[in-house]
Amino acid sequence: MAIHDLSTILLAPSCRQYLETIMQLLLFTSCSHKDILLRKACVQIFVKLIKDWCTNSEDKLPGFRVFMIEKFATGCCLYSVLDKSFDLRDANTLVLFGEIVVAQKIMYERFGEDFIVNFVAKGLPEAHCPPDLAEQYYQKLQGNDIKAFRSFYQSLIEKIRQQENGNLVFR
Repeated sequence: MAIHDLSTILLAPSCRQYLETIMQLLLFTSCSHKDILLRKACVQIFVKLIKDWCTNSEDKLPGFRVFMIEKFATGCCLYSVLDKSFDLRDANTLVLFGEIVVAQKIMYERFGEDFIVNFVAKGLPEAHCPPDLAEQYYQKLQGNDIKAFRSFYQSLIEKIRQQENGNLVFR
């Protein structure tokens, strides 16, 4: 439905009762499903829903923006890629990683400071990201070069993974 510009159907009163279950299923699948291509498809669906449902002035679905910032951004875009099972040497995983990078750019464009406060000021520090790298992340995110941002984010993830830290276990 999201792919064929039918996402407004999910906003219909008759569908609202199923919406939370659908969102939770998409979140779980985008973060942790074993099938990388299925995860990629779920990330793409979330990106489409952000574009369809969230403008800078209005949200078509109350609570969706908060869900995306608090659950999807940190769960999928940060913790799932920090997981040791997320193999950055695998071609399909790199494609998924590219979609996750795009999702972050879209969330920054649509959610602005709300995304930054949660991801940069809260999520990255909780993942034990050094403050200077969090600042560099913010600078790269603001830029127009998606390839440079992707490259930086990949190196950031690898640096956080390499840190010996007993406070946070990445599955």
